[in-house]
Amino acid sequence: MRILKSGLVYVILLLSVTAAHAQVSIGVKGGLDFGKITNAIEGNDGSGGIAKQSTGTVTQWYGEVFADIPLDTLKMHMFYLRAGVEYLGAGGEMDWTGDYYIANGFTANTKYKLHYVDVPVELMFSPNFSWGRPYIGLGLYTGALMNGTIKSDSVSRSVKIGSSSTDDFQKIDFGYTFSIGLVTQPGFTFGIDYQHGFLRTIPSGAEQPGQAKLKTHNSVWGLNIGWVFKL
Repeated sequence: MRILKSGLVYVILLLSVTAAHAQVSIGVKGGLDFGKITNAIEGNDGSGGIAKQSTGTVTQWYGEVFADIPLDTLKMHMFYLRAGVEYLGAGGEMDWTGDYYIANGFTANTKYKLHYVDVPVELMFSPNFSWGRPYIGLGLYTGALMNGTIKSDSVSRSVKIGSSSTDDFQKIDFGYTFSIGLVTQPGFTFGIDYQHGFLRTIPSGAEQPGQAKLKTHNSVWGLNIGWVFKL
């Protein structure tokens, strides 16, 4: 949680230092996202071998408030720092049955919905044209899992958050983020976002005697629309 707070303070400082700059823009965006948890189980591949599988995707939504801060002094700004705060839906769905050797606690026909607050910071290449500015960005994010649900058939419960081997998911997530899109001249924006975690989402520890849990990671694609306002 301290990592997330540090990220929020960092974003606020960036905005404070650059607020007087005429080219700084503030934006909002949101849309559908499609999350899965990679490396979820290790099981029978159907031919007598062992294969690792990810969960299926679960569809949720996400939204972000961000600032685009020019990093160069060219009249046609081309490089920006995009810093934001976002709500993100992540998780995955186990929609198959079979033999699981190592399951990380996942069960078949179960949907896992996780809700994060993230602080993404991206370096963006975004040249200006008369009709708008396309952009492509790459950066890092830090997130905190706020809550979530585990639903199987008609049974639903809240996720247990923590680093103990008996908890469901870790509190903190950290990884890289990638985005591509377009900001039109009036300010309308649309794009695609992707993020992938570096940290294990499932706490470490033995799921079964002598079997360590697999290293799972969040993976989320998002489709967004929004609006950008110049200060």
